[in-house]
Amino acid sequence: MSAAVVFGGYGTFGTHVVRELARLGIAVIVAGRDGQRAEELARLLGRPHRGVRADASSLESCLSVLHAPLVAVNCAGPFHKLGTAVLEACLTKGCHYADIADDRSYTIQVRRLHRRLAERGLAAVYGCSSLPGLSGVLAALQTEGASARPLKARVTLFIGNANPKGEAAIASLLHTLGRPVETPLGTVKGYRQREVVELPKPFGKRGVFNFLSPEYDLFPEAFGVRQVAVKVGFELRLATYSLALLAALGGPGRASMQRWLGPIGGLLSGVGSSGGAVMTELLWENGRWSRAALLVRSQGQTMAAMPCVLAVEALCGESRRPSGALALWEFLDARTVVERLKTEGVELILEPVQG
Repeated sequence: MSAAVVFGGYGTFGTHVVRELARLGIAVIVAGRDGQRAEELARLLGRPHRGVRADASSLESCLSVLHAPLVAVNCAGPFHKLGTAVLEACLTKGCHYADIADDRSYTIQVRRLHRRLAERGLAAVYGCSSLPGLSGVLAALQTEGASARPLKARVTLFIGNANPKGEAAIASLLHTLGRPVETPLGTVKGYRQREVVELPKPFGKRGVFNFLSPEYDLFPEAFGVRQVAVKVGFELRLATYSLALLAALGGPGRASMQRWLGPIGGLLSGVGSSGGAVMTELLWENGRWSRAALLVRSQGQTMAAMPCVLAVEALCGESRRPSGALALWEFLDARTVVERLKTEGVELILEPVQG
């Protein structure tokens, strides 16, 4: 039986990944710093699944639970605080790897290991979530067979308010608020520069703000675009604009507001839907735009977790796959990913070049 170790497997996103892998018949070792929580989730799944205590930031701990042919799955955020212990353990033990990271700095670390991974014949599939995984799949669909390359890409992540918010995801977002970051295309500040985008129904027009995601590095290389914008917005406009205010504040004001975000988010979690959307728009040389979106009206986090599940399923299989550090759309065919997502109730909106 194929098997995978899921670090952070009892977290908000990790639980989705674990349950879906188990449903596919993959034996899961739920790993995390709280061994009791890991064991409890594994017990709910039943045999042959099991839970172990392991720390994704400790090389020694990762080595203790990894061995070939296990696939290592990293769902243990926040990724901006996480080093490469899981990846180093994979290189030592000869294990394939996948993660759900949407953190730009972490993705850079993974990509730096490309040559070492390729020399070992190992694959590390990074960013297997909404961003940059699904946004890249949508860009790949639009550029497939194109005779020219697009000039600009705008990516939007829209999050339904009733989706559970994991501690790591919240910490990752707060880390970027107002932070100036140098990208290949200039300086970008987290959660600033409001734009209004037209999302597919039922979400409609929404105000969205900068999100510091790996597309800034990946899209120019992969799709030839000269400009990249990555935006995020929440169904509850109060959340969207509260974060914008927090990004504009500094010092004590920001720290004070951060303390209230968790409790407020908990009180409002029953408002709205658990749906969500990922949209990638491309501007072409003729001045026209194309766009593609993936959306769900409920269970948005399942859509976000499925790219990782699909990557791990492929890594567990016997088919020959490319090696090295790979984005989702480099590892799996974009249309194959979309077709699998459709079977889980995800809708694809694909609109050709238009004025």
